[in-house]
Amino acid sequence: MLQELLLALSGHPSPLLSNGNDNILKPGTDDFLSPAETALLTSLSNSLGQKHLSIRVKANDVVSNHPSAVCRAVCAAILSKHLAQFQQKILEVERSILNQDPSIVGAYNIVPLSAIVAAFDGWDRKLEWLWRLVSSVQTQGSRDKRDGESAETKESLYTANAIIAYLRDATHTGHPDIEQLSLDLVKAAETAWLKQLTLWLLYGKLPLLGAVDFFIGKATKEPEHDVFTLRLDLIPPFVDASTASSILFVGKSLNLIKARGASDGDKENTIDESAASELRASHLKELQSLKLPVNVTRFTGAIRSIRFSLSKDVLRHLLPLPNVIEVLRVLKEYFLLGKGEFALALISAADERLVDKQSISANRHRHKGSESLSQLIVKEGEVGSVLARAWTSLASVQGFDDEDDDDDLELARQLIELSLESKVRRQKDAIGEQASPGLPDVFQDLLLPTSTLLTLRIQSPLDLFLTPADVATYSRIHAYLLALRRSHLHLSKLFTLSTMRRDPKPRRVGTPSDLHQTLRGRGAERARRTRSVWATVRSSAFLLATIGAYFQVEVIQSSWDEFHEWLDPSIPRTSRPSSRQEQHFKTSLDGLLAPQRNHVDEEALPLETRNETERQLRDPERMMLAHKKFIDSLCHSLLLLDNRFTSRLRTFMTEIDHLCALMNRLEKVQQSVDLELCATARTKPSHSEAEEEHLFNQLESARRKLDAGLATLVKLLQEMDIASTGLTRDHIPVGSTDNDVFIPTRSRGLDRLLLQLDFTSSPERILLPNQTDTYDE
Repeated sequence: MLQELLLALSGHPSPLLSNGNDNILKPGTDDFLSPAETALLTSLSNSLGQKHLSIRVKANDVVSNHPSAVCRAVCAAILSKHLAQFQQKILEVERSILNQDPSIVGAYNIVPLSAIVAAFDGWDRKLEWLWRLVSSVQTQGSRDKRDGESAETKESLYTANAIIAYLRDATHTGHPDIEQLSLDLVKAAETAWLKQLTLWLLYGKLPLLGAVDFFIGKATKEPEHDVFTLRLDLIPPFVDASTASSILFVGKSLNLIKARGASDGDKENTIDESAASELRASHLKELQSLKLPVNVTRFTGAIRSIRFSLSKDVLRHLLPLPNVIEVLRVLKEYFLLGKGEFALALISAADERLVDKQSISANRHRHKGSESLSQLIVKEGEVGSVLARAWTSLASVQGFDDEDDDDDLELARQLIELSLESKVRRQKDAIGEQASPGLPDVFQDLLLPTSTLLTLRIQSPLDLFLTPADVATYSRIHAYLLALRRSHLHLSKLFTLSTMRRDPKPRRVGTPSDLHQTLRGRGAERARRTRSVWATVRSSAFLLATIGAYFQVEVIQSSWDEFHEWLDPSIPRTSRPSSRQEQHFKTSLDGLLAPQRNHVDEEALPLETRNETERQLRDPERMMLAHKKFIDSLCHSLLLLDNRFTSRLRTFMTEIDHLCALMNRLEKVQQSVDLELCATARTKPSHSEAEEEHLFNQLESARRKLDAGLATLVKLLQEMDIASTGLTRDHIPVGSTDNDVFIPTRSRGLDRLLLQLDFTSSPERILLPNQTDTYDE
């Protein structure tokens, strides 16, 4: 019986003991045992023997079939160490029985079952915990449902981060044996994970085994367009978000260096094999200095040291600061509408394209007798032609002596694209990155009937600094600012309708006096009916112009100056130039004095200070994180994150388009009515006069909606200003030019904007112009 019991504990089949859970003894063998002995045998067989066998089967299945290398390492450690210890314990008990150890063997060579149970004291808890662990880690498709898993074993520990977090938590259960067991398995799991990390940090390669479980993965499947992204749900618990970003940055940098060396043999931006070996050795030494279990602070320091070493030795030549500032200047001038000529050229090109399409559609409708809505849809080729026409128009007004502007324009033409939003969305989905959450996507269909976005091609090595998510955010901001500029431009063009703003009909020679009086009376009546409309147009144009100027001067330019000063502290922040010529002169003067100033600074500073300053200026990841803060602050200050304001502003712009269309149509109808009256001298109303009356009614309705939209927008601005002024100064982050961390300045309120609008005291004075003083004709 003792021999059968020891075999059962070792996981071997026994002719006397069954594998079932209900009755441990096979039929015919329970007559020789007392109930107490039967209970002890059942406890030993179920708590130890069956659990031992089940753990071994499940662990072997995980080691052979599990996709996670970390889970395989944990189960391999269970098999090679902890189950081996249990097997050694069985051999020790057997040796004690054979040697008649008095701790187990009693009088008359009797071995009581209670002594054997006491010899395995504590193993029932450890095997139970291991069984639950392996059952949760086991491949989901091959779990043995006959093991009677309870609800507690249904927890899935299928990934590396999940099992590491579970093992770390298990070290605080309060049981010393479970704590030691968890520590051993944590070390095995983190050792396997660090091996995967080492391959990425030293060579920029994803692990061959367990890549599906690594927290960095490829966003695209094409080998020539490898885009690596973070999988936030797979990050281990001892890795914070900033450290994970640094790890991603290091591997991407190594891939970029390797790709540039293989493509064009650029020796300037690559390192030789000996230097690469020394760099890998130093990085490997940093990783080997980590003690298990991994400490969060030490791990973060090691990754930071590796990143700084790589940036200092390689990346400062790969991504120079002037190249970064050059691309940022393109983003500011063309995406943030710092160059107003580009916005005007793009709006004009889009309007001309729409007019052409409407003319073509009208001709087809006349000839074929039917019109399809598909004829008004803008296609990808037409979108590209709109941008090409805008570039041509912009180049025609470019000054001959503006060499810097010519360089910026040429770079912008190489990098900037205007594409359909559907195409851009497919590209972003393919790489798994989108714009910042919370940004509105309702302004893309104002430039053209089909939603379009201005995008930037991210070329190597700029992808170390600029991510597709950043470009998507810039595209949303550009659509928002361009919609503001477009609505204001369309309202301003209404003032060119001179025949509607005043009566231009002097009495011609030969014109009958009664016809002249009729035309004069008709003109006076039209002026009276459109007076309130013109007042609303002026108020709306003033509101849009003031908001646009506030965004450009108080928000964008101020934020850009602050960020540019942080990027290059050698350039002191001075007052903004009053003209373009002064700005060009200042830039040229800074370029002439920069070498001397840098030379003096480098000679004056100690070696360690120079190295630290150079590291701060040349670290692409620090610049990338600062740039993300700059974009987030910009979105907040531009009111893009307030859904109520953006949705109401979008409706307001739609109402402006409707009113502009009615005004243009009304001008044509009035000219037609006047020509018919002069040609026929009739007295009965015509069809054109009926259409004119109908347009007047629609125009009045559109004006009332626009007035209501004005009042709503101003009210929302006042509410946002009150909400922002409720914060104290201590709770609002202010700008900082600290060399290590960039802290952008956020708008403290909208009081300056409201003061410029002069709406804070009595908004009805300008929102309801038909109730104010009489306007001069």
